[in-house]
Amino acid sequence: MDFKNTKTFARELDFNDSLKDYRNKFYIPKQKNGLDTIYFAGNSLGLQPKSVKEYLELEIDDWASLGVDGHLNAKHPWLPYHEFLTVPTCNIVGAKPVEVVNMNSLTVNLHLMLVSFYNPSKNRFKILIESPAFPSDHYAVQSHI
Repeated sequence: MDFKNTKTFARELDFNDSLKDYRNKFYIPKQKNGLDTIYFAGNSLGLQPKSVKEYLELEIDDWASLGVDGHLNAKHPWLPYHEFLTVPTCNIVGAKPVEVVNMNSLTVNLHLMLVSFYNPSKNRFKILIESPAFPSDHYAVQSHI
């Protein structure tokens, strides 16, 4: 494809994009002037899927009616939830099922990684972390230092 740095070319690509209809599946925040926000914050809190409320209500209803028994008896049992996510996660990261597990939160996983691999010595004792990281990421790192 011969790329061109023009709005016309960009609009043509958008028009022919096979994924363009997925845009309609998400809520897009509006600017004060009423126009759609250009949203690039997908690393922590991406756009809300329009279908998410239905799924959350299902889990909340199971929690209300089953309590702790939802771990095994919910419509989508909570205890083996990570098993339901294994194959889709493998497809995303290009790994084998035995190589991935979905677990915990980012902060818990940072603590687990640090306790497993951070072994400071006289010559190797520093940890580098980006400055705009979440405060909880900084706290996790600081607690191990």
